[in-house]
Amino acid sequence: MSDIWRANPFHRIRLRDINAPDRINQWGDDPRVGDSERGRELGRGQWRIAAERMAGEHALPWRAPHPSRHFTARLHSFSWLIDLAAIGPSASGRIADLIESWVVDYGEWDELAWDPELTAERLFAWLCWGRPAFEMGAPEHRVALLRSAARQARMLMLAQSELSERQLGSIKAGAALILAGAAGFPDAIRLAEQGEEMLIEACAKQFFSDGGHLSRSPEALADALCDMVTACEMLEDPPQLVRDAMPKLANMLRMLRLGDGGLACFHGGSEDSAASIDAVLARVGGEPRNFQFATHTGYQRLEAGPLRVVFDVGTAPPLAYSERAHASALSFELSSERERIIVNVGATRELEPAARMAARVTNAHSTLVLADSLSAALEEPRRGKGPARISGPTLDDVRRSSDESGITVQGRHDGYRDKFGLLHRRYLFIDHEGKNLRGIDELIRPVKLKGVTWKKDIPYVARFHLHPDVRAKLVEHQMALLETPSGQRWRLRTDAPEISIEPSIYWGGPAPRESTQIVLTGAADPMGHGLAPPNRIRWALARA
Repeated sequence: MSDIWRANPFHRIRLRDINAPDRINQWGDDPRVGDSERGRELGRGQWRIAAERMAGEHALPWRAPHPSRHFTARLHSFSWLIDLAAIGPSASGRIADLIESWVVDYGEWDELAWDPELTAERLFAWLCWGRPAFEMGAPEHRVALLRSAARQARMLMLAQSELSERQLGSIKAGAALILAGAAGFPDAIRLAEQGEEMLIEACAKQFFSDGGHLSRSPEALADALCDMVTACEMLEDPPQLVRDAMPKLANMLRMLRLGDGGLACFHGGSEDSAASIDAVLARVGGEPRNFQFATHTGYQRLEAGPLRVVFDVGTAPPLAYSERAHASALSFELSSERERIIVNVGATRELEPAARMAARVTNAHSTLVLADSLSAALEEPRRGKGPARISGPTLDDVRRSSDESGITVQGRHDGYRDKFGLLHRRYLFIDHEGKNLRGIDELIRPVKLKGVTWKKDIPYVARFHLHPDVRAKLVEHQMALLETPSGQRWRLRTDAPEISIEPSIYWGGPAPRESTQIVLTGAADPMGHGLAPPNRIRWALARA
């Protein structure tokens, strides 16, 4: 219905009847730090978005063939503008040309390009990183550019009810409207007031009480915080609810970082940029608070010496926030010093839909998988529109303890109970020196369970996806040797029946990279209690 409404000629007439501002009065100061390497690629006309690339070189990408509709949409978002701006003044001409050429082709209307969420991203990017186009571009293009920007702000106002269902899109739109008000667009006061209302609504609805985003995505949390910081710094008196929320969000973001300063890759997120996270945390007020577990968001942090572990002990996000959620129960990521060692496959937010879907399955995570199944349920969207949403499993028996030897965290989920009659429990332990990580995986048949009974053993796989920079080899029976670029050497031992090294891929960084994974395999007794083999496997990672 919203698509029909936006395509209505009357709606476009409402957008057309608007005066262009004379200039931009104030520019947004986005804390994100761009990727200058990618910016130089764009400067040469090489267009890459996540795993997709345009063939050849194109100074202007709008009319050339695109790999997919998703690629086209991400072009229209201008989310890449920050990377081009990261090059510095030498990129000013390219920025002006790209924005001006977009306005020529799409500045009045386009069904895809003027999607409200894409419009919010684009307007935000223009008002933070598009200054060369507005101040140094060709004078004859400036009126059309300013007029298009003002029309986009008006469209965001008209689409407020639709944007309120877009989660992060509503936060981006609220921030963009506040920037448009500060820029001096027509109806500036109303633009800013509506932007504030959208941020207030988001803070009231979209975050757990411990500061995590309801999507459970660390990267989504970082994006929201960057947008809110940018917007609030443009307001003389930011809303109290937003001001109170930001320090909680910042503390949760600290909890979800690994040793390199980037984020753990969970629930449709990537590492993000450590420099960006440093920058936004530096601009959030309030006293930093370090904590090790987030009960509501569903993560535990184990930290000792150089080791950092982030452990997913939560269920799927609420259904309305789970269209990018992963079946990742009891998976973890590990870093030592500033190097990532064990990771999940990850899924940068710009990854194309097919790859995003592949990254959501349990096999794409460093956890145990029973019979190649999902640990969560996939629910197809109503009317076949949009990605499938994930629900479950139930996690319980989450406990944390510490003694003179180290820290132990355990959790249990029922994602395999209905199909196989087994629960999965995982224990993680690190010693206080940060030289040992030990784990136990148990597959347990509940004592009172009736009904499902398999007649034969059930195959399982425990996967440890390695960061692409880590090299691994089997050195003897049931042991693998891992080596990092700095020369750290780790031995992974196990009592699982089989150990192997297999190919993997990593979508958690700026661009996809091939990697490897250590795979432990065996078969579980469908009536097993989990206290001994074959339904219990032990593994240990020790620094050599």
